[in-house]
Amino acid sequence: MNRRDPQGAALADPDAVYIATRVIDALLREDVRGCVSQGRLVQEAAIAAGMTLPEGHAWLAIEHLGQGRLWIPVAPERFMQTWRLSRLPLLSERGGQVEALFGIGEILARFAEGCDADTAARFAEFAVESDVALAHRRAAESARRDWFASSPRAADAAETGEWHDRMQHHDRLASYLDHPLYPTARAKLGFEVEDLRHYAPEFAPSFELNWLAVPRALHHPRGDGLPPGWPAFADVGLPASLEADHALMPVHPFLWRNGLDVMLEGAGLAGRVTRAPRTHLRVMPTLSVRSLVVLDAPEWHIKLPLTIRTLGAKNIRTIKPSTIGDGQRVQDLLAAVLDAEPALRERVLLTREDTGAHVGGHNFLGMIVRRYPAQALRGSTPVPVAGLLAETPDGRCVSQSLADRFHGGDLGAFFDAYLDLTLRLHLTLWVRYGIALESNQQNSVVVLSEAAPRLRLLLKDNDAARLHRAKLAEVSPALAARLDALEDPRLLVPDELPLAQMFTTITLQLNIAVLVEGLAAKVPGFDRAGAYAAVRDRVAAILDDLAASGGDVELARRTLLRDDRLCLKYLLTAATLLDKATTGAADVNKFYGQTAPNFLKFPA
Repeated sequence: MNRRDPQGAALADPDAVYIATRVIDALLREDVRGCVSQGRLVQEAAIAAGMTLPEGHAWLAIEHLGQGRLWIPVAPERFMQTWRLSRLPLLSERGGQVEALFGIGEILARFAEGCDADTAARFAEFAVESDVALAHRRAAESARRDWFASSPRAADAAETGEWHDRMQHHDRLASYLDHPLYPTARAKLGFEVEDLRHYAPEFAPSFELNWLAVPRALHHPRGDGLPPGWPAFADVGLPASLEADHALMPVHPFLWRNGLDVMLEGAGLAGRVTRAPRTHLRVMPTLSVRSLVVLDAPEWHIKLPLTIRTLGAKNIRTIKPSTIGDGQRVQDLLAAVLDAEPALRERVLLTREDTGAHVGGHNFLGMIVRRYPAQALRGSTPVPVAGLLAETPDGRCVSQSLADRFHGGDLGAFFDAYLDLTLRLHLTLWVRYGIALESNQQNSVVVLSEAAPRLRLLLKDNDAARLHRAKLAEVSPALAARLDALEDPRLLVPDELPLAQMFTTITLQLNIAVLVEGLAAKVPGFDRAGAYAAVRDRVAAILDDLAASGGDVELARRTLLRDDRLCLKYLLTAATLLDKATTGAADVNKFYGQTAPNFLKFPA
């Protein structure tokens, strides 16, 4: 057998092993190319000679990918998938010869064998994405080590400064964690490592925005809530006379220097817009990279297009014009719902996102202005859900620090408070109002305070909700009528299933179950089984409450508590490996299968 020493150089790089393991686990989780459904489990095989697997582990023999067999060492798993990678390497068997596969490029090439040319090219591109993820992970880890080493009291920032200082601190901590399920989430495709240092939250840079003067005939504004310090034409080095028939549009400096001219030419805008010679308005990137906090007015954020792709080759981070208005329309709908829900009204905060603009309907020239409720946040500690498992400089995780400060050191009490509010909010929205929010780990922010209510949630960036008009109309025809103004038809769904899918994959899996798994892995003594039992019991109790008030909870009870499998978002398949014509997905971020073991029914 042609095999490198598993203890040798191929496995000596922990970052490479980390990325490769995440990729292979995603391939298994999404059953890419039928690797699980068409594979054959073998407990012992001659191929395994010299590579003993731990008891209970097995080989997955895959015989339909090109010539020969691919052998993947696997272990049983209950969280999100049935099997996970046991260890590297994989083995490729052809004509009696066996080759050990350590590198993700050679593993993906093996998976691509026998594909059509387009699919094979997508696997090759994903191999490049994996290399970018590895390079960006190394840079991010280096930045984190340098930050912690140079600021040994960096953890104190969680308890000092204003609310926005604490939010920026936790955003940076969160930036060092990958998305729990998309395997190469670390990759910001389009950024070189040097660009990360200039524009990514892991490095906490600040920079000034560039500006274009755009003819008002092409400028389509919405709202007039601009942050303090918004420039006049003279501030950016342009004659004041332009103001009569032009408007200023901010441009991210990365786009300004990388491809703007080509995009302007392609859009027929070259020669019609004017580059300002001076920058203005200093900003800092938040966790989402393209949303920028205005440093002199930190309750104001500006979301700008970026020609990078994250969470998949198809997820380019520009701004679709319809989202400029739809985000605030959903926020207004949520405000009206919360007004009718006394149990939630004081515990949920919303941002204002009623101001924005685009240029001629082009996705690469636009903005959304987001304003945080500064008065309501005064004295609080806002933490994105994405940061609850982040490592702190003292070696613990953020959730432990928050429990110490706000719950007397009782991590269980913190988890219980978060669980109750998260489930009560989102189950009420789904079952009673026909609303499901894409309130992912970035868009959902835990707000902790010394005063009551001690724990609240802040929701932002809700331009991708799923809304069931008929269900909403049963409660309030007036609220349902608000949906007529929506611009993106994908927000409206014909039945309740998309609500179940979004609740399960965002609220239940990403925002709750990932936290359970992470705390169990990071905190000695955290009761994983007990936490899942608490989730299950709380779901059941809240559904009972909703049923008692007339809510139709049958789909929720079945999909969450009775089904053996939960729906799963196939992120890698839809966002990278297959095109929409193959998947049939209207949105690459909302392509589902019902293949995840139900941890509420069968907790490990």
